[in-house]
Amino acid sequence: MILQDFLTHQSNLDESSGYSLAGSFTHDLIASKVWLLDQLARIAPQVGTIYVLGSWYGNLGVLLALDPVVKYKRLINVETDQKFLQASKRIHNYLGLDNTEYMLADANTLDYRQLGDNGVVINTSLTDMTGQAWFDRIPSGTLVAMQSRDHDPGNEAHGTQDIIDRFPLSEIIYDGELKLQDPETEYTRYMVIGIK
Repeated sequence: MILQDFLTHQSNLDESSGYSLAGSFTHDLIASKVWLLDQLARIAPQVGTIYVLGSWYGNLGVLLALDPVVKYKRLINVETDQKFLQASKRIHNYLGLDNTEYMLADANTLDYRQLGDNGVVINTSLTDMTGQAWFDRIPSGTLVAMQSRDHDPGNEAHGTQDIIDRFPLSEIIYDGELKLQDPETEYTRYMVIGIK
C-alpha cells in the first residue's frame, strides 16, 4: 500500500535511458531482490554498512524498509546518474529512511572507505557494469553479493560459474539461479554470495 501510494504520487518522475520508476518495480526485478535479501538474511541477518552498486531507484532500500529481513546501520546507494539518485532520495525520504546515503560515482573508482566492519557490497548490475575495478577495490574479507542474468547483449556472466571465475572469492557461501519472466522474455537470474 505504501509503495502503491508513492508510485501514484511520483508519476511525474523523469525517465533516463528509457528506464521508468514503474519499470524498476516489475515482478521479476522485485523477485530477484527479494531472493537476494532472503539469502543474505540467512548468511548475515545483521550487518554494518551496505554498498549497493548501480542502485538505480534505490529499490533494495525500499524492500529493506518494507520487510527488514536484514538489519543494517547504513545503506549507501552508488549510481552514475544523478536523476536516479534524486528519485531514490525522494522515495527513501517518503518512506522515512534516514540511514541512507547517495553517492554519485562510478563503482569502478570506489575506495569503500565507509565500509567498516561487517559491511556488505551488493552488485545486482553485473550485466550492465563494465570493468572489474569495482570488485578489485573491495577489501579482502568483505561479504559480496552479485547477480547477473542471461539474454542480455554484452553480458559476460552467463551462469554462476562465470561469476565465480570472473570475480574470485575466498569462500563461496551461496550460488544459485532463478527463472524469471520480464515484460519481454523469459530469462535466468544468477547469484553468488561469498567472502572476497
